[in-house]
Order: sequence, then C-alpha cells, then structure tokens
Amino acid sequence: MACDQETFNADAILLAPGRIGSGWLIDRMRTLGVAMRHNPIDVGVRVEVPNEAMDRIIHGYGCWDPKFHMQTPSYDDFVRTFCVCPAGFVVREPYGDGLFGANGHSMRDTGSPNTNFALITRVSLTQPLENTTEYGQRIAQLANTLGGHRPLLQRLGDLRRHRRSTWDRLSRSHVEPTLRDVTPGDIAMTYPRRIAMDITEGLEMLDRVMPGVASDSTLLYAPEIKFYAMRIATDTSLRTSVPNLYVAGDGAGVSRGIVGAAATGLVAAAGIQGQLTPGAEDNLKPRSAHIC
Repeated sequence: MACDQETFNADAILLAPGRIGSGWLIDRMRTLGVAMRHNPIDVGVRVEVPNEAMDRIIHGYGCWDPKFHMQTPSYDDFVRTFCVCPAGFVVREPYGDGLFGANGHSMRDTGSPNTNFALITRVSLTQPLENTTEYGQRIAQLANTLGGHRPLLQRLGDLRRHRRSTWDRLSRSHVEPTLRDVTPGDIAMTYPRRIAMDITEGLEMLDRVMPGVASDSTLLYAPEIKFYAMRIATDTSLRTSVPNLYVAGDGAGVSRGIVGAAATGLVAAAGIQGQLTPGAEDNLKPRSAHIC
C-alpha cells in the first residue's frame, strides 16, 4: 500500500471509508480492476415534527428508532423511514465536492422539542443510465444551486399547495426548525414529480399510525441522499479479487445503515482471521496495492 511518500506492507487490508468515501473507493477499485455494479440509491428528505407526534411509538412502545416500510399507491415504489432522532437536531451533511444535504442526530445531554427522521425512496436505474451515484449527485447539485449552497427547507403544506416556503410562512408554522442554515424553497423544483409524490404519500401513510406526522407544519429538508450505490464484487468473506484486500460498510455498497455496516466489519474481520491462521501462509505474502 502506498500513501504519498511511504509504503507499508500488510498481510491484509480492510477498506471501509463510509458513504462519504464511496467515490474515492470506486476510483481505487477501478484502478485495481475490481468488478463492481450499481446498487439502487435512496433519495428523499429529512422530516422534522414535534416530539408529541411520535411519542406513542418511541416511548409508548419503547422503539427508539422505528422502521416503517411502505409501497406508495401511485407508483408502487418502496419508501422507508430511516435514522429516527428523538428530541434531535437536523444538521448539514457534506457529500463531498462542495455539496451538502441534511441529516440528523440526537444528543445525550440536550434535546429539542422536535423529532426528525429520513423518509427515502429507493431508485433503481437501467440502460442507458445505470450510474445511480451520478444521478444522486445531480439531484444534490440542483438542490444546492437552488438553495445557494444550503439545504432546502419546505413545509409539507407548501409542497402540497405547489408553492415555495418562505421565512414568513415558516415563522407561522407550529414547528420551529432546529437547522436554520438553510434556504426556504420548493422541493418540487429539485426532485422529479415521482419522488415528490412518494414523499407526500409516504407521510400520509405514516400519519395513520402517528397522527400529526403529515401536518401542514411538518418540515422537510432536502436533499437527503444515501450514497451506497456501487456494490463491489466480493466473496462471502467480503474479500475482493485483489488478494487479501477486503471491503466493508455502506461506501462499498455491502450494507445500508450503521448496524449493517458494523456487521460487515465483523464478517471481513472473520475472513482476515481465517487467512491469518496456520496453514494459510500462501495468502500472507505482503502486497503493494497502491490504493491511496
């Protein structure tokens, strides 16, 4: 392995750069001739609602991070909730190349009056455009252009009425945004109609079990895009075609979330451990993969 002016020999290498490092990892795999294919990509919004709207699910049923999977009625698309942050805060997330989206977190010692979560729809592409990563980047670029290099913020009621949100309209809302480094705007000018409809229909379905989630005052931050869209070819131990080179996590397309990413790290570690046991000496020759 070579980094700048230094070279390090290793018995095995595990690459797990995360979603933000997926572009770097894809470039390295192309250089090394490792096979890859495009995975579906998740595109949607970060939703922010009052804590009361989700209290019954989160505290009543003791489900801190509830997962809802839905098929939308108009397009029969798969939509899901992801990364629920009770009493949390919406934050900017860098996508690289100067692009930003929205994400969320909860803090141990402080909280907000709002709960936020991702609502995302799965997008698959076929010929002639199969590169779902490029598709997601183009959506992020358009959203950032309209937002002046800030995420867009829109009330659900404004999206339904086909109008742009403004700070004046937001000030009359029942939900105060926890992220203010945003630009009030119109998500429908950024997302294809199909994705915008998936979002509104998904929220209306959620409202049946969590009344208030589909209120006109519900806040929507865009873009929220999950970049784990390139699946690197591996064996069952997550070893690539390069001897002793393993991958793990969302950036490699082998997981779709923090728990799954951690699990793939364990799978790869078990594969490496198996190689390092006595009798596997033929696989232990140090390699210089030049991956930096």
